[in-house]
Amino acid sequence: MKEMHGLIKVHMLPAKEGDFIWMEYGDEEKYSHILIDGGVSVTGNVYAKIVQEIYERSEDIDAIILTHIDYDHIQGVINAIEQLPKEILTKVVKRIMFNTSQGIAHKRKMKIKENSCWEDNIKVNTSTFGYGIGEAISLINLLKEKELTKYLIDYVEAGDLFDLDKGAKMKIISPSSCELDELLVKWEAYKKDEEPVAYATNAENTKKNIDHLMKDALYIDNSVNNRSSIAFLFEFEGMKLIFLGDALPSICIEGLKKHNIIAPYSVDLIKISHHGSRSNTSDRLLKFLPTENYLLSTNGNNGKVPSKVVLAHLLKNCNNKSIRLYCNYKWWELEYAGKFFTEIDKEKILDKKKLQVQYIESKGIEIKEGIKLYGRYRRSNK
Repeated sequence: MKEMHGLIKVHMLPAKEGDFIWMEYGDEEKYSHILIDGGVSVTGNVYAKIVQEIYERSEDIDAIILTHIDYDHIQGVINAIEQLPKEILTKVVKRIMFNTSQGIAHKRKMKIKENSCWEDNIKVNTSTFGYGIGEAISLINLLKEKELTKYLIDYVEAGDLFDLDKGAKMKIISPSSCELDELLVKWEAYKKDEEPVAYATNAENTKKNIDHLMKDALYIDNSVNNRSSIAFLFEFEGMKLIFLGDALPSICIEGLKKHNIIAPYSVDLIKISHHGSRSNTSDRLLKFLPTENYLLSTNGNNGKVPSKVVLAHLLKNCNNKSIRLYCNYKWWELEYAGKFFTEIDKEKILDKKKLQVQYIESKGIEIKEGIKLYGRYRRSNK
């Protein structure tokens, strides 16, 4: 009898400026599935096709994870759930992880004022930028309509451990309880105007060499939404992957410690937080979680091009190893016409393969034995 070895397939799918990740894990005979976020609305069709395929393969979605309430992470999920019949959804979905106001209030043994609950009052916000509270509420209503609320885990915090199929483990490293308390206030004050998180411009930095940018400081993201983002460590048969959502590095470090993980803790892959924003990465986290493989999800729209300073700090903390940055769009060409990197960057960094920026195609890239990355959805032949 042929011995089966564990396999992980990570599909970082095109989601415009958002996040949409489909992970399969198991062996060649049967997989379990995790869906992380769903990108913007137009990605909902692909999301629905994936759920349909999983159903037809008689496999399970171990977890649907909505990391936080921003539009570029959840609109595609809303679109897909609207399309799919409840008979399919209730058959394949085992759990949905999504922090809600009711979940937080229940955990705190608090009462939400009458007529101020999101399920009673808050209407869908169809704007394409900002907090995305409306989209989150629309999703909750859809879960009720599709009879999925019994699968909802509406309070998830750092330190939680989920035992998944086939011996896999999911260790939550963000958010902390403090961030969820702050989010609860945010939900209740969703109409309050507030500036969305800023993206550090690359206009001047693209003219600078990566070597010089290693000295530039990284920032701290103060967005309530991003501070409450779910991030986790996934472990399966000795393979370790980190998915950071839009989380903050300081919160993730404390979350790792809650699982008795001490630095340095080498992992096989990290999905970079917040599309490579300068405000969501730190030297301390990079030192804590050494790796040679990073995922970056963005097409560069709405200013969500990875900060060149972040790339410089990846190299600064790599212990003289080659860094591979896997992308679902060629953002360095789309946004900068090939001029994101200077000639000195190309000569000293790219040509010497200290940093390899790779576009993931549908045929996939094997980053180590057992882990393969894909950048486009292609229906399985199973």
